[in-house]
Amino acid sequence: MPKDTTAKATATKRVRRTAKTPTPRRRAAAAPVTHEQIARRAYELHLAGSDGDAMAHWLRAERELVGA
Repeated sequence: MPKDTTAKATATKRVRRTAKTPTPRRRAAAAPVTHEQIARRAYELHLAGSDGDAMAHWLRAERELVGA
């Protein structure tokens, strides 16, 4: 039997390809802030003469370093 050469038989199915969206890059987990880092920053605040007592310096240092 001869091949069917009509347009219907020879039409190829076109597949629409979409551009892949770039996957977001994962950030490396930030290293946790250590007790020593907070203590050092609180001491720097104390030496700078900022207002507050030791607890206020500690809390401010913690906020600055953790970013909360």
